[in-house]
Amino acid sequence: MELDFNINLEQKQDLILTPELKMAIEILQYSSLELSEFIDKEIQENPLLEKMEKFQDNKYSYNNSITKDKIEYEKFISYKPSFCESLENQLFEVLNDNEIRVGKFIVGSFNDQGELTLALEVIADLFEIELAQVETILEKIKKLNIDFSDLNPLENKVDYVEPDIIVKKELDDYKIIYKEKFSPTLKINNYYYNLLKQSDDPECIEYLKNKHRSAIWLIKSIIKRRETIKKIAEAILKKQKRFFEKGLEYLEVLTMEDVAKEIEMNESTVSRATTGKYMQTPHGVFNLKLFFNSGIDNVSSVSIKAILSKEIAKEDKAKPLTDSKLAEVLQAKHEISINRRTVAKYRKSLGIGSSRARKKSN
Repeated sequence: MELDFNINLEQKQDLILTPELKMAIEILQYSSLELSEFIDKEIQENPLLEKMEKFQDNKYSYNNSITKDKIEYEKFISYKPSFCESLENQLFEVLNDNEIRVGKFIVGSFNDQGELTLALEVIADLFEIELAQVETILEKIKKLNIDFSDLNPLENKVDYVEPDIIVKKELDDYKIIYKEKFSPTLKINNYYYNLLKQSDDPECIEYLKNKHRSAIWLIKSIIKRRETIKKIAEAILKKQKRFFEKGLEYLEVLTMEDVAKEIEMNESTVSRATTGKYMQTPHGVFNLKLFFNSGIDNVSSVSIKAILSKEIAKEDKAKPLTDSKLAEVLQAKHEISINRRTVAKYRKSLGIGSSRARKKSN
């Protein structure tokens, strides 16, 4: 029997969230490490579940057991941004051009609880810079609108951030690779499935039926998660091609609604599916939320701040550029129609003083 969860919320607001649907939604939102831990726990508790080894041939795998069922996430609208998502979207507000590379690495090393997964000494060694420089960059990041109350970077030693998607350039095109490391292929255990079919013990049959149903739902939930993330990655690649070619300064304005329309899913689904997910690009590893930005003239706010920071960095220190002059530069050189007040807003968010203050400090 085909499962259909495509319920119209306008007609039925009191939709009951069954344990199976709740699990499917949670799996969609899990980070790679969270999913791996969840799968291991389920395997321990469900004898019908087991991991399929590479090249293993098994007639009773998920491919031939769930094709009639489908999952729709579209009707569940709760979403809470993760720690790292909010942080990465504001990175250019506090760091200068020379600090961005280390800053991106630091941000990519936070887990969703705001814990740094590497000691600062290790980061300093990796970038061959002084520990004091890393500490300075971290202190700047702490000034963002984020609660760092639980952050203790020198003591927390947790798992590394792993990308869910790798975008790799091959010849003149890009290839999207979904990492399977934390999302293994699952199958139904043959022994217990045969026991379910052959047993005449009602209690045993009932127990195995419940475990079998749970296993099937988990398998197809993981498949749906994988398909959804890949679709979103493909849409991002299509709409942010200039970023993949040239880097952060070329991020374009993109909304979750745009991607939702592209892949024919609900915006809330895109929100959930990009929670805690990372993409490895030719320019570094980024949280998927970074690709969604407002802006001006189809140039994202992240790009505008990066451009603004560069223009100020190379100005004549004896004659710093005023906000009005910076607006003219952005218009002439980068074709961004921006006014003086907006320049001032972006400049202040970067922690950069006015032209008068910059002149005094030189």
